[in-house]
Amino acid sequence: MRLRPTLAAGTLAVAALLPAVMTLPAGATAAPAGVPKGAVAAKIVKIVDGDTVDVRRGGRTMRVRLLEVDTPERGRCWYRTATARTKALLPVGKTAYLLADKEPRDRYGRWLFYAFNGKGVHVNRHLVRYGYGKAVLFRPNDRYIKVMRAEQARAQRERLRIWSGKCDGAGTAPTGNDPRFRTCGEANAAGYGPYTRGRDPEYAWYQDRDGDGVVCER
Repeated sequence: MRLRPTLAAGTLAVAALLPAVMTLPAGATAAPAGVPKGAVAAKIVKIVDGDTVDVRRGGRTMRVRLLEVDTPERGRCWYRTATARTKALLPVGKTAYLLADKEPRDRYGRWLFYAFNGKGVHVNRHLVRYGYGKAVLFRPNDRYIKVMRAEQARAQRERLRIWSGKCDGAGTAPTGNDPRFRTCGEANAAGYGPYTRGRDPEYAWYQDRDGDGVVCER
């Protein structure tokens, strides 16, 4: 999913926008241990996929894109597994706690948050740590990106799920016409790249460190 933040009118405009949707739902209880200060409560109403959920707050439904994690698209290997994991971490009807970063929405109008569940688990981080998705930077939102990249490195070393080289049997692995290299540096040295999200199957082989939808730029 290509994510490029919309231009903000400045921090004052963002601050003015957030309070309109950041009121706690009636009857909300104190956040559990592990939830950062500033996170707000919302009720989960739908799991769209592994990195996108719908929540209910203040009488309105909001579509939320989880920050700094990118799970497999529908039809790809590990899509169903990642979506099922998010459903388990954020059960429909339960309260989640959402923490904003610098830019509140993406160009598609989705709200951008880090999510914590009722046990205080950082859902975005969990998905990356255990190989359900990749770490991806959504500039200018970078609060946890160093942590996410470290967690991804651990998942890669342990060859968990999307890093296992295997499919979960519920989708198709991306294929490409070019040889597969260990790094973009090796691909570039051999004369290959760049690869664009949604166009080149080889994109899925490499890490999009800046989140711009292109890997192995020369």
